[in-house]
This record gives sequence, structure tokens and C-alpha cells, in this order.
Amino acid sequence: MPIIEINKKESQIKKDPNLIRQEMLKKEATLSAVLAHPRGLDKIAATLTNPVRMYLDYVSISRKLVVVEPIPEGQIAYFDYDIPEFYGVKVGADGTSRFIICRAERVQIDPFEIFSKAKVPFKELRIRKYRVFDRMKERLKQAMALREDLLWFSLFHSAANVYNQEIIESGNITKDGLAKAFEMVERHRLIVSGVVLSPTSVLGIRTWQRDYIDEVARIEIRRTGYLGNIFGASFYVTNMIKPVVENGNNIVYLYVVTAPEFLGWYPIYEDAAIVPADRGDDGLLGLTCYQLCGMIVHNARGVARVKTIITP
Repeated sequence: MPIIEINKKESQIKKDPNLIRQEMLKKEATLSAVLAHPRGLDKIAATLTNPVRMYLDYVSISRKLVVVEPIPEGQIAYFDYDIPEFYGVKVGADGTSRFIICRAERVQIDPFEIFSKAKVPFKELRIRKYRVFDRMKERLKQAMALREDLLWFSLFHSAANVYNQEIIESGNITKDGLAKAFEMVERHRLIVSGVVLSPTSVLGIRTWQRDYIDEVARIEIRRTGYLGNIFGASFYVTNMIKPVVENGNNIVYLYVVTAPEFLGWYPIYEDAAIVPADRGDDGLLGLTCYQLCGMIVHNARGVARVKTIITP
């Protein structure tokens, strides 16, 4: 069955309450049949076995910072800017006021593709305690999330220097540096809703003294490891923002962003569709993850960056 038809069927099931109930009844019947088998519990236990993980699975951050919009088949991804604001004019008695022609600009986004391919030997399906094929699907989707975050962070980095001045700090991030970055965004009549930073920047927050934060904030840092909210903005920590070495110093960037509707747009034509890509002659079972999307930071005023220079 083509992947398009599968996706349509899944979307119909998610929307129709009757179809959702039928799917639940099918799953319950399957579970009852498995439990009735003498080795049913062993089979269920095998499917629930998880691999030994080295670190947490990656979760996309960029989708929380921009507006994500699915684009139907055959449609074009575009948006219309708001009508530019203008001032009223004071005129004298019997005077004639000027008029303004209001035109909005339309922007069309050209889509691009993201691919991720993975193969697993046939024997892995039989010798592993967990479902290797299902885990491979999860890894493929994580690969897409990693790539899209890297692309969005590069857009934030470029857009942050268009209207707003870069804040430079020597050493770890300080509350004063954050306040200056917030001011860069708020001077454009925008509200800061998020701060994207690396674990290296979190280290600086953990070392803040009592002159920087109050007792409640210090308790939160001791409990969670970092200040989850400051000045009304949420903090998003990602290891995809990596230090850059310049002149023997570590350069770490931090990004302050406004609300999604004022920052960026993420039209998605096909979202992480997984299709078979086997290589039977080589004894490999494969999958390909495909995504067709577009990205744009339509308001560079809504992002500012802080550059911290850390001497080793």
C-alpha cells in the first residue's frame, strides 16, 4: 500500500471516534488472544523489553518555538504579512488629510527535503531482546528532529544580527547579559517567550550567587539543576548548540526568542514519512525516513543572541 494511503487512513482513524473505538477493540481482542496462549506472557514481556540506553532520546525543540503548519497535498505554502502600521495626521481647520493605500506582502516558501536511511541485518530481529525494527523507526524520527533543530538554530543565528545587536559577555552567562538580550527583543514591542541555550550556558546559571537571584530561584536551581523560567520566559536546553573554538577560547551562543506567531513559520508537506528500503541481496532490512518542509524566520526582530567568551 502506498505511504500516502497509509497516512490518510491513520489520519481518518485519529479523527473518527467510531474508528478509534474499533481499533481499540481490535487491540483488546489481539491482547486477549495472546494471553490465552501458553507462552503469551513471555511474548508480551519480550515486546516490552527496552534496550540499555546510553543517553536520553532526543526531542525536537524548534517545533515549540515556531508555528508548525501541515500543508495539504497540492497546496502551496505561503503567508501574507500584516498591513504595515502608520500614524494618523493632524490637520488644521478646513485642511485636507493624506490617505494611505494599504497593501500586504505575500511570501511563498520553497520546500526542501530531508532524508535519513537506516539498515539492520536480518539476524538482529531474532537475537535481540527488544524489537529492533520498531526501535529503528524511532531512531529515524530522532534523526529528522536533530537535523531540523540544527537548521532552525542556524536560522536563529543569522536572523539575530539583522535588527538586534549581539550581546557579548566574558565568562559565563550573567543575569545582566540576559536582561540586555531581552531588551533587544522587547524594544520592538514583542514579548520574549523562550531562551535556547546549551548545557555550557546552564553551567553559568548554576553558579549564580545570591546577588543575582532570590531564595525561591535558588531552591529551583538546587532542585532542577537550572532556572526553568526567568523574566516570564521558558528555558530550552539542547546539546545541539555546541561551543566553537576561536583564538583558544570557547565561544558559546544563547538565543532569546519571541512567541512563535511572531517569530517563524514551519510549513510541512510530509512529516517524517517512513517507507521500506530493503536490500535483500545483502541480508539487510531497511527503512527510509522522508520529510518535505520549508523554514523561515519571518521576523528577525524577534530573536537576539548572546555570545559568551569562556577562557579555558
